[in-house]
Amino acid sequence: MAIESDVQGADANLAVRFYKKAVKQDDESLAAGRPIFKDFDFVNIVVPGNGLTEIDTYAREEHKMRFPRQWAHYMNTQGAEAKEEGTPIEEWPLITRAQAEELRGRKFRTVESVAHASDQNIQSIGMIAGMSPHSFRDKALAFLSLASESAEAEKKNAEIEALKQENAKIQAETEAKLSKMQQQMEALLAAVAEKTTKTRKSKVVEA
Repeated sequence: MAIESDVQGADANLAVRFYKKAVKQDDESLAAGRPIFKDFDFVNIVVPGNGLTEIDTYAREEHKMRFPRQWAHYMNTQGAEAKEEGTPIEEWPLITRAQAEELRGRKFRTVESVAHASDQNIQSIGMIAGMSPHSFRDKALAFLSLASESAEAEKKNAEIEALKQENAKIQAETEAKLSKMQQQMEALLAAVAEKTTKTRKSKVVEA
């Protein structure tokens, strides 16, 4: 639902905020065995004083053209950050929330960025809650490796299950064909037996 202007220039009375939102990618998360998010530009539009009317959606060109001042502000601040793909640092279950916030404050926004950091860059983390910089990197590498192995195992299990279902289908079809052939054979034998019996009776009558 669009928020239309009642009078010319009414857009100036709207509270408009562009922001970056991490959206989970279901297919990629399933394939990787860990939550994968991608950053997208969003826009939030509300009418001050009206708690029932709000728009929160992907930022489209029409929004950027309709609210050029807010878009320019966003691009000069939050929008200037590089968009990163991977597992958000907040979704990393091996560290605390406080540690995640400290890592984000040092511009490590994903688990991948920690795992692949150079020796020089990883040193910028310093000691956080008793953990050394290299401990964070080792944990990140172990987490990604385990997630990859888990995803591969799930993929193999899915393939095995698919093969089982296919084999069960083939077996059911084969059994159905064999059953039909058996019924046809029994019907044929019954017909032959009936014909033979009639022939014998006919010969007895003639005699």
